[in-house]
Amino acid sequence: MASAKERERILNKAYELWEAEGRPTGRDMEHWFQAEILISQELSKSKAKAPAKAPAKDSAKTKSDSPAKPKEKAAAKAPEKAKAKSATKAKSSASKASAKSKS
Repeated sequence: MASAKERERILNKAYELWEAEGRPTGRDMEHWFQAEILISQELSKSKAKAPAKAPAKDSAKTKSDSPAKPKEKAAAKAPEKAKAKSATKAKSSASKASAKSKS
């Protein structure tokens, strides 16, 4: 029995065949069977081409196993954060000075 994914592929292929033949009436089963054959051939070809699965790796990774994070982005973000903080402090200082001068 074909899985839902395979049935959907067969349906789409049968529709393509039907359209390619000019949308004839009464040949739906012929298109379906032809699509089944084509899809099963595609699946058998892909299974033959697919390499054997690699053995599962250990789930416990060390720091050296994980890819290095780009430091450039972190370095670029640091000045932006510093600018934002200094701008916030400047606004805060200006408001405090304004409040003191009004009193």
